[in-house]
Amino acid sequence: MISSFDLTKLSALLKDFHKLTNIRITVFDDSFHELASYPEQIAPFCQIIRSDSSCAKACHLCDKQACEVAAKKRTLYTYRCHAGLTECITPIILGNIVIGYLLFGHVFSYPSHEAGWEKIQKLCVSYPIDMDKLKEACYMQPLITREYIASASHIMQAVGSYLCMERMVSLRQQELPVQIDNYIYTHFTEDIDAVKIAKE
Repeated sequence: MISSFDLTKLSALLKDFHKLTNIRITVFDDSFHELASYPEQIAPFCQIIRSDSSCAKACHLCDKQACEVAAKKRTLYTYRCHAGLTECITPIILGNIVIGYLLFGHVFSYPSHEAGWEKIQKLCVSYPIDMDKLKEACYMQPLITREYIASASHIMQAVGSYLCMERMVSLRQQELPVQIDNYIYTHFTEDIDAVKIAKE
């Protein structure tokens, strides 16, 4: 991990986001490990999906892949997870380095519960889970519009910037990516190349 987070302040900020949006939010470090979330407990829908170890692995892989896409794009990334719920992720960037990720989900963004269940049932049909319980949990999910998701994602982006401005996160200066970034920043007017950076 190339950064250090103030988890006490971070947890309070995540709680504020949840109060405003009623959407669960999570912070991952640069290695895709979960650092904090609010609320801590995942939704009943996700509990059912993750009750099977292979499905839980699919959830973690889905999160990791989303982090990789967001890091490459260096901006918001909204997508449907492997089980059919909508999630949104934004990279936390300090200087020129991606130091972590904010993710919210698992949002039920369909025109109706019937339309959503039809899609989710197809995605999860091969999973060794109780489909009747999953359907029940599916119908418990509030219907969330695309406009609401867009607004919540913009707030989440602002939270990421605020984390850096308020120094709730800092870089570990001894880590190699930080040293490389610092060297380039200090010598960007010079004729530098990979050999010079490696030598330094």
